Amino acid sequence: MSGNVDPEDAMSQNPAMPVPPELEEKLAELSILRQALEEQKGKAADYYDQLIRLRADFDNFRKRTEREKAEAQAWGKQQIVLPLLSLIDVLDQAISQARTAKDPGQIVKGLEFLQKGFTSFLKSEGIEPIEAVGKAFDPHLAEAVDQQEVDGDDVGNVLGEIQKGYRFQGRVLRPSRVRVGIAKKDAKDAADETSA
Repeated sequence: MSGNVDPEDAMSQNPAMPVPPELEEKLAELSILRQALEEQKGKAADYYDQLIRLRADFDNFRKRTEREKAEAQAWGKQQIVLPLLSLIDVLDQAISQARTAKDPGQIVKGLEFLQKGFTSFLKSEGIEPIEAVGKAFDPHLAEAVDQQEVDGDDVGNVLGEIQKGYRFQGRVLRPSRVRVGIAKKDAKDAADETSA
């Protein structure tokens, strides 16, 4: 005999030869192991097919979720833009009225009406103005872009607003740009600075 010969094949070729009990036991074990191997190969193939299907399902889920997210964002924009259209209508009417108005007070009333509508819209969306004037300067809410010399209690307070700041759902969306009061310099201090 040359090479590897399967013991079962050798036994089937020579049936007259008596089989020792140890060999018979080993052949039975071999048969059981082959059967178990085939079962495990079948399970592995099933698991692989399940994995491939799960992967495809997950890819489809991810794509569907991304598509739904994009659609939700687009719909959210539509929900914001729709009320703006009515504000544009009011602005168009105000411009039309301003061209024919003889009383400037009517123009001011129209603009105030438009501002009130726009402010109401912003508030309905969770956007509120930051009230900074008359209060102590807070660098978390405002940006100091100008200073003015003042006496007494107004030092460190916001004196005026150059650009209004806003909060969105409690968080600063845009800080206010403000004028802050600083202590007046004495005439002697001012002279010292100019000579230096």
